[in-house]
Amino acid sequence: MTMSFLRSFPGVQLPQVLRLLEQDVETVLNVLQPGPLGILEHKFSVAEVQEAKATVRRAIENWRRNSSLVKVASTQHSSEGTPSHSG
Repeated sequence: MTMSFLRSFPGVQLPQVLRLLEQDVETVLNVLQPGPLGILEHKFSVAEVQEAKATVRRAIENWRRNSSLVKVASTQHSSEGTPSHSG
């Protein structure tokens, strides 16, 4: 099977294939190693933190408001379908 694989790369010598494979394995190992990989840690400013908190606060308020509206609409819809027992 190895020979048929190498035949699919005409003009490429076994040492070249092994070196390319070795480089690919090194790349994978470097990527999988723990650590920041050159990514700098971002320090959020006070303004950015406050803006994020305000956004979350607004989202929660909207969710609560919408949830209440859905409950009210659901209650009204189910009470409309219920026959009245007056009379």
